[in-house]
Amino acid sequence: MKKLYAATAAVTCGVAFVCAAPAAAAQQADAVVASQLPADADTQQNPSAGTDVSQTLEEVASPSVPLDDAFVVDIYGSLRIGLDYVDAGTGDDAINGRDYLSRVGINAKKRIGEGLALVGTVEYGLRSDNLVDLQQNGDPTLRLAYVGGQSDDYGSLYYGSQTIVFHRFVRSSYFGDGLDSVRLGSIRDDDMLQYYYTTGNLTVGAATQTERQDGDSFDQFQIGAEYKTDIASLQVAAIKDNQGINNGTLWGVRGWVYPVNGLTLSAYHHQQTDDFDLYAGSTGTIRLRDAASEGRVDAIPNCSGEARSNTGIYASYRTGGNQFHGRYAVDSCDLSGDINSYKIEYVRHFSKDAQMWVSYEALDNDPLRAPLSSSGESMSQLQIGVRYDF
Repeated sequence: MKKLYAATAAVTCGVAFVCAAPAAAAQQADAVVASQLPADADTQQNPSAGTDVSQTLEEVASPSVPLDDAFVVDIYGSLRIGLDYVDAGTGDDAINGRDYLSRVGINAKKRIGEGLALVGTVEYGLRSDNLVDLQQNGDPTLRLAYVGGQSDDYGSLYYGSQTIVFHRFVRSSYFGDGLDSVRLGSIRDDDMLQYYYTTGNLTVGAATQTERQDGDSFDQFQIGAEYKTDIASLQVAAIKDNQGINNGTLWGVRGWVYPVNGLTLSAYHHQQTDDFDLYAGSTGTIRLRDAASEGRVDAIPNCSGEARSNTGIYASYRTGGNQFHGRYAVDSCDLSGDINSYKIEYVRHFSKDAQMWVSYEALDNDPLRAPLSSSGESMSQLQIGVRYDF
């Protein structure tokens, strides 16, 4: 009963926050958002603005070169804070303050020739080492640090810590917290050399990694491609592990369809071999971290040494500043079994820079994929969050 009261209180607060927004802000949002639909295909691809300047494919594959030799410096940030209630069936279950990937960064660009520019980006996350909270006197954590060259005619080349090719093409998030569950691969990695090129409706990407003195000069290889039209997009990507003993592969495909104004449909599939151990899967934000009794428990346990796949279908409808979307996905391991995920979310877009969301996700774990908590029960999560980009 105590858990029911807590969850009900969280829902009530979230609905109250969303509904009590100033009328002027809501009217402004309707005007701004209405002017962007349905022509803004990029917004439709990630309708909740789950991606950002550090993750979008267009930012690296189709950059704009300055017209003069002056430095172009952009100091940016994104505050994404809120609360959640993770129901793990344990005595630690409670409403908890959360950070949903808040960050600050700086991007500098300078033209060095006709249609050619140098670029550098540094970005830090604001949440603490437990990957959950904002904490007083906590240290920032590095997200991005790379340099590169951008050409109008020959594409763009970057080196450093950056968002990887696989994530940009087939893994970027659907939802407001930016950390969707049931995805294979990772978001970022270090010492990556990446190349992107766009011609017409086609964008391609390729990458390799030169990390650590371990006898392997090239630790992995990645490729990706996207073909976009006005009504649909198709994306593919793959990773070949080239470090250590296990040299498996991970590949993925994702499609988008925009059948009518405001409606977006998507589906994806990620598949990795049993000897792929470069990256683990994603439990998203459904987890216990630094819990008083349970410590750390992931809602979606990994299954090392097994072939594994993630498959999902997604739908979103947006009208004015209101967006409703949901996703069903399944994480399948050859021997251990499946975990089914059901998620729904409502987003209120106050402007192109500000939004608030309320979401709920429930998991259904097979017995051999049960969380390693004292209860062993499948977890669920209620989220309330607000995002402001500047």
